[in-house]
Amino acid sequence: MEHFNHTNRNYGINGSRVLGISLATAGLIVLLIPMFVEVATDPRKVGLVGGGAILLGAVLIAMSAGTELDFESSRFRKYHSILWFKFGQWQDLPKIEAAKIIIHSFRSQHIPNGITPTMSGPVTLYKCVLLANGSQFLVFDYTKEKDATAALLEIKAGVGI
Repeated sequence: MEHFNHTNRNYGINGSRVLGISLATAGLIVLLIPMFVEVATDPRKVGLVGGGAILLGAVLIAMSAGTELDFESSRFRKYHSILWFKFGQWQDLPKIEAAKIIIHSFRSQHIPNGITPTMSGPVTLYKCVLLANGSQFLVFDYTKEKDATAALLEIKAGVGI
């Protein structure tokens, strides 16, 4: 295994992803309304506004972030991705001394703000922790234990521990 890629699943939930979904939904509404109600607006304008909102919304929805490890070249990068393009500087990967899973349970409480989902309740995260130079180097969060275990085995095989 040459590469390991961890995508941050929480990236954009409170920001760009919500805005992207809102824009795409608004664009779809703009395109559908002339089918049911007669409007005086030029159909090209309706198409440009609706299509532009859907296109911009799709780009915002497709944004992500994560961490990529290249075991062959012994380097890593934290990146931001828009569509298929990843942006981030490669850095040298220090010698990983240990890797382990830590279970972190807590109660999530969100204050209703009228914009973002406000689900509250118990949450359990499985954290895949990499230790280098006697301290925590990287942490990857997973919601399922089997995903964290698979990632841990893949990383251990890649770095040779």
